[in-house]
Amino acid sequence: MVMATQLHLETLSLTPGTEQDININLLPEERSVVHGIVRLPDGTPAQDAAVKLFYEDPNTGELIPVAFAFTDQLGQFLFGIENPLLTYRVKVFHYVPENAIPPGTGA
Repeated sequence: MVMATQLHLETLSLTPGTEQDININLLPEERSVVHGIVRLPDGTPAQDAAVKLFYEDPNTGELIPVAFAFTDQLGQFLFGIENPLLTYRVKVFHYVPENAIPPGTGA
């Protein structure tokens, strides 16, 4: 497993004709990230798929909802994980209605 580090942003104020040396010490990152791509059976990305993140209660096995996202046009989703020690599960649902209502026309 690769150890992650926290994002660091350094603001630089430069003067023309000068050189500036900086030292950056990164701090360990305790959080984790889950990301992926949802694909349809033909291999194309599934845009607007609903992706729901759950953690599994260690005592009961019950799935507790944590977060949800919709995939982008490339089928991508991302979740930030605060407690990487829990067991997580992801459920995905994708549906394209045959007679979809055009955007902006109302229901």
